[in-house]
Amino acid sequence: MPLVDLGAYAEDFNADPYPFYAALRSAGPVHRVMLGGDRSWLVVGHEEARQALNHPGLSKDWLGAELFGNTPASAAASNMLEADPPHHTRLRGLVAREFTPRRIEALRPRVQEVTDELLDAMAAAPDRRADLIAALAVPLPMTVICELLGVPDLDRARFRYWSGEIVAPLDPAGTDGRVLEQMTAYLYELVEAKAKTPGEDLLSALIRTRDEDGDQLSPEELIGMAFLLLVAGHETTVNLIGNGIRALLDHPDQLAALRADPDGLI
Repeated sequence: MPLVDLGAYAEDFNADPYPFYAALRSAGPVHRVMLGGDRSWLVVGHEEARQALNHPGLSKDWLGAELFGNTPASAAASNMLEADPPHHTRLRGLVAREFTPRRIEALRPRVQEVTDELLDAMAAAPDRRADLIAALAVPLPMTVICELLGVPDLDRARFRYWSGEIVAPLDPAGTDGRVLEQMTAYLYELVEAKAKTPGEDLLSALIRTRDEDGDQLSPEELIGMAFLLLVAGHETTVNLIGNGIRALLDHPDQLAALRADPDGLI
């Protein structure tokens, strides 16, 4: 199987990856690829991806893979995205006790309030021009997630920086290891503070929760959950807002339909 060097197409791929994916799918469902000097497998077939995700021979626990040897584990890695059953099942069961539809629905008024405030600020700009990502897509999920976790206002700028550096580092060489260390150390302090003085936030609730056998999340697992909420929840929502607006601008008929019936898509 030929090796496909994705780095050779980086600029064009980043601008529009879909033609590259289409070409790969037409050539086959699985490819050996190289990106940034690392070699891996890329699965582009739907059924093949489903088989891979459910195959007992493949694992999401990358720390346990021989490829990484004795790589020291970070507490941030103690999350559900990097766990296999039965460990994943245990984590999900404990988290589900507090991360309920009722709790999420209770966030709706606050999410609407934050959104309205950000949109009003955009509309009040002197020239009525604003950067959608900086003015709305980034601060909206960051504010909601920080409030959900009980992160103090003064610490949210650091949270935003850490999240950006972990997911999309400015340095081409990759994420500075100190960023993850700083974030992990802060989360340890936050968990300790919530354990001593609990509030009504999700992190305090997760610290308290126990199953029928008395099992509870360890400090490392609490940090892993906070890390997962921050990085996965924040970055995906930023991209959803940005890509959603881009798609509407590229399809004016859909934009017109949304404007005509804003509640029709809810």
